[in-house]
Amino acid sequence: MTHSKAEQLFGRPFSQEQFWSHVELSTDDLWYYVCTAHTRAEGPGRRYFLLTKIADLMALMEEDNDFFWIEHVMVMTPPHINGTDCWNMHRLNELIAIADSKNLTSVKYMYLLDDSLLYETGAISESNDQTERRVLFSEERDTYQVDNN
Repeated sequence: MTHSKAEQLFGRPFSQEQFWSHVELSTDDLWYYVCTAHTRAEGPGRRYFLLTKIADLMALMEEDNDFFWIEHVMVMTPPHINGTDCWNMHRLNELIAIADSKNLTSVKYMYLLDDSLLYETGAISESNDQTERRVLFSEERDTYQVDNN
């Protein structure tokens, strides 16, 4: 949710783009902070996205091309997930979906973060030979760093 008074009027005239000075999250759940880069005449430009859904992260990953790419993804975790009394932000190394092939509506997500941190959300029965794992995001596979030197 974002209030209209937070809108910044520095977009292109008559464009559909809107810019905001702040955004508000009304759920106590994960955020994805995605740093992207794009080409322009002056050199690489950057854009930052705050996402709340894995599907939105996946859609942004599909936009990757020679002119627009993801540099890194950070995950902001609320206290009930990270086990502390405050929100934490860590670099995302991998996001893995785990599902029991007998019950595909029940999916667990595994977040492999920097500093060897591991968080899991969702619930499925114990891993077994019917468990399917899919890497949705891999920093090694899905990001590209630009040398600014």
